[in-house]
Amino acid sequence: MIGLDRQLTRVIANGIVAAPYGTFRAHVVITGERIAAFSDDDGMLAGADEVIDADGLVILPGSVDLHGHFEDPGHTEREDFHTGTMAAAAGGVTGVFEHPLTYPPTTTVELYRDKREMAGKKVVIDFGLWGALTPISLDQMEGQWREGAPGFKAFMADSEPAYPRADDGALLEGMRTAARLGALVLVHAENDSLLKANEARLEREGRRDAMAHHESRPPIVEEEAVHRALFLAGHAGARCQIVHSSCPGSVDLVKLARSQGQQATVEVCSHHLLLDLDDLKRLGPFGRCAPALRDRALVEKMWSHVLDGSIDCLVSDHCAYTIEEKSRGNDDIFAAPNGCQVMQEMVPVVLDEAFHRRGMTLDAFARLISERPARIAGVYPRKGSLLVGSDADLVLWDLDGQWVVDPGNQQFSKNPWSPFEGRRIRARVVRTLLRGQTVYGDGEIQVGAGFGRFLSARDDYPLVGPGR
Repeated sequence: MIGLDRQLTRVIANGIVAAPYGTFRAHVVITGERIAAFSDDDGMLAGADEVIDADGLVILPGSVDLHGHFEDPGHTEREDFHTGTMAAAAGGVTGVFEHPLTYPPTTTVELYRDKREMAGKKVVIDFGLWGALTPISLDQMEGQWREGAPGFKAFMADSEPAYPRADDGALLEGMRTAARLGALVLVHAENDSLLKANEARLEREGRRDAMAHHESRPPIVEEEAVHRALFLAGHAGARCQIVHSSCPGSVDLVKLARSQGQQATVEVCSHHLLLDLDDLKRLGPFGRCAPALRDRALVEKMWSHVLDGSIDCLVSDHCAYTIEEKSRGNDDIFAAPNGCQVMQEMVPVVLDEAFHRRGMTLDAFARLISERPARIAGVYPRKGSLLVGSDADLVLWDLDGQWVVDPGNQQFSKNPWSPFEGRRIRARVVRTLLRGQTVYGDGEIQVGAGFGRFLSARDDYPLVGPGR
């Protein structure tokens, strides 16, 4: 019998390790929850409590998704923290940061604390919670930060009446508070006035087709707001992340801000990299999201920014709605809610496109999905890395494994659908490990609700052993 005080040793054997710092063949030795060593000594296998053969497989760090929506509490008929994190685990995600736009929105310290405790009983992967930056929650920001919020979400355009948009005055005040705390400000950057003017014009014209959605949110709606958000963040001295960027012009503005000394970062969603206006016409309401899908020329320029490292991280912006809710937009695109359900497919579809079709190296991909988001959230190097002493959050990938997206037979989400349905993928998750424990394998979730842990901005994340 194994003594209660002895930690299990697992070895992931014979795989290709694709770390943010390079790619190499090695056995990955795990003691307890942490990576203990990388070795080419086959003798390591004999003394292990468990050996997982990864021959022919690639070992990437688990993805850290900085932008998820699980609709919990409030609309659990759409999704909840249990089903949402199961989908994440099956898609190679080991940590997700959920946004505060739930019902009620997480705008107070008490609501933040209640949501954290509730979610902790349901999750199967590790999770964090962003705080709120709204005109009604400015006095709650420091309290939420002390409860573990690493940053605060602000909308520059109207989204939900109970989560009011931050006008310039509120945004600047919130950014000053975040700067004092050393926290991040995450900005949904769309110009409210331009958006509403476009929607009013389209309504007068009787436009309800799918392309009317795109025309209501052209690139200038996003890019003007990005320009203003970065200007205010620079004035406040705050770290600023532009969420779900869809326009290369937005990325150029972030690059310019960085060149001038600002701490500015930018994220991109899988659907803004894989889909375009032809897909919006085909998908109709199931392709309605904010910002809108873009034409192919802009998508290609976004890929250029991904490949040269200008874009910091890949995110899902997973928005789960029932099929009935999305179908309301079949005859009126504006009747459908904004958002795409992509959590389970996000990493595989982008890995397939990036590695097989565009020549992105695996170490660069590891930086995009894991290292840089973990750094932005303040949980690196414990998360987002493959280093001795880091948590053993690993995903085993078969990069020759082919499959077709079939949500009804594959997804763990409550209402299976995907804008990628029917897409053929050449990148398959074989096994996902969180802190050394298999959470997904053989097509099934292998742990129970509550296995995941809260990732707090207040925790220290040192390595417990020497670096590789």
